Amino acid sequence: MNAQPLQSGIADVADTGIAMPQAAAPAALAVWLIRPAGDQASRTAALLRMAFPGSPVTVCPTGAEAIARAATGAPVGVCCFDLANSAPGVLASAIKQVARACSDAELVVLIEAADRAVIADILEAAPSPERMTFLIQPLEMQDAVQSLRAVASRYRAKLNAGAALESRDRDVRRLSVEAMEVQARLDVALHAAHHDGLTRLPNRAGFTSELAARMANGFQNQTVFLINLDRFKLVNDTLGHDAGDDLVRKIGVALGTVVPASGLLARVGGDEFAVVTESLTEQGIEDVCQQLLRVCAQSRRVYGHEVQVSACIGVCVQRQDQEHGDLLRQADLALRAAKREGRNRFRLHDEALARKSSKRLAIEGGLERGLRAGEFEMVYQPIVDAQSTNILGFEALVRWNSPEFGSVAPDDFIPVAEETGVILELGDWIMRQAMKDCRKWGGPYVSINLSARQFLYQKVGERILRYAQECDLPPDKLQVELTETAIIDDVERAHENLRVLRAAGVRIALDDFGTGYSSLTYLHRFDIDCIKIDKSFVDDVTRDHQSAMIITSVTRLAKALGMSVVAEGVETEIQRQVLIAAGCDHLQGYHFGRPTSSGAAAALLRD
Repeated sequence: MNAQPLQSGIADVADTGIAMPQAAAPAALAVWLIRPAGDQASRTAALLRMAFPGSPVTVCPTGAEAIARAATGAPVGVCCFDLANSAPGVLASAIKQVARACSDAELVVLIEAADRAVIADILEAAPSPERMTFLIQPLEMQDAVQSLRAVASRYRAKLNAGAALESRDRDVRRLSVEAMEVQARLDVALHAAHHDGLTRLPNRAGFTSELAARMANGFQNQTVFLINLDRFKLVNDTLGHDAGDDLVRKIGVALGTVVPASGLLARVGGDEFAVVTESLTEQGIEDVCQQLLRVCAQSRRVYGHEVQVSACIGVCVQRQDQEHGDLLRQADLALRAAKREGRNRFRLHDEALARKSSKRLAIEGGLERGLRAGEFEMVYQPIVDAQSTNILGFEALVRWNSPEFGSVAPDDFIPVAEETGVILELGDWIMRQAMKDCRKWGGPYVSINLSARQFLYQKVGERILRYAQECDLPPDKLQVELTETAIIDDVERAHENLRVLRAAGVRIALDDFGTGYSSLTYLHRFDIDCIKIDKSFVDDVTRDHQSAMIITSVTRLAKALGMSVVAEGVETEIQRQVLIAAGCDHLQGYHFGRPTSSGAAAALLRD
């Protein structure tokens, strides 16, 4: 470049006041002047201070001193070499050593003339040629200052880029740690969402997810077992929920010991477990069910008490192209069927059950519609004095004559009404209609069946008495029939409802006596007025000595407790005579009259 001699250039700046480019003062950076040539040291240092205002300029007489400073960690941003009249080899060696020692610094070389060979030697010796800047003497001051400030800007940009890169790396590392923490928390949350906290087994969501994964991956011949404990609520009601939880934990552990190796056990409800396994034969399915039932029925020590429950199992075997939701639904249908059939048993979903389920589904859709359309009617079966056969009362029975389904048996629609909740509205209609009809008869009482769901409805006692008042029916003309199940499902609420009814004069009858497990317990605990002996005992009373003895024993027990006895299902005169001999006071059955309309019942009374 065209320039004045160094000494002349500095004099021009100092003496003539040349206007130098002004800029905002940048951050200071350390500048080393290395091995200046003789009396040029002060002039070159003055140039550097002018180019880097506010930055410390350190003179290193030799390259060795610069290397020593670098070894101590002294910071440096620009290393300026003023090696005038130095041999090219000496110059290149000094630059090479300092460049290595000051690995981040910008390198500025002042040389006497644009000797291409010298520049090439220096560039070859320098570890990083992109860090090199050459100033050819004599220098033009403004050009030299601008070039040096450009060097400073490049250095600062490099520092900023490095800081930004380091900051980015820190952010990446921080985000990576946070991502791992979030993933860990997510794993914990997912585990909690798919597992039961009480038993540590998979819950319904975990079981459904596993079943869906098995079927999506092409696994065939999956078999689902849904297991529901019988009479578990009684444990909760009598021993408390902590005892119930302890029982569930122990049964869960025991079930795990008999689940096949390819199977998965889960707790999918309060007292319900599920198992999925694969490739079982018909005999294998039966064997697994028997093992599961045996495990559930074992006696266990729970909170100081010996507790024994049983279970029902619904089973469904995967069909080709079947979805997991359909498999679970069919297993649930099989479980419900097993529970309707009794306790401690299993039921496999099959075509017959599928047809029955379809019918139940159709009935479910028509129940409420039929109630609105007035398709239900009441019929009444006489309850008579065993000796005189005079009518004492009538049992109220509901019938459904559907234009769509024809005459639907109560055994078909009552369970559906209970499951769907329609029984509450239907039960209200039955009670009101039966009370109105009884009011017309004038003399006999009416006996109304209440399902477990009706009886455990909030304040059902007050509800029944209000309906009786609306119908102007004295409470002593009303009898409520309950099954043992209706009482044990919620003992405390049952006790309160019975207290309200009996205080008003309503009689309480225990229906289907002898078919439960602990009827004597409830005879002792609750004030029952009447026991109704189930038809299954009456059927065999003339040919089975044991049935006759059972009826005789029950009759004596009832009379000792101040209760009356009604034997149901009497169809012959011989049965009547045997039942009279056994001590039965009241009888009911086809021998005395089939269920009939309210008007026909009134005619029977007149006759």
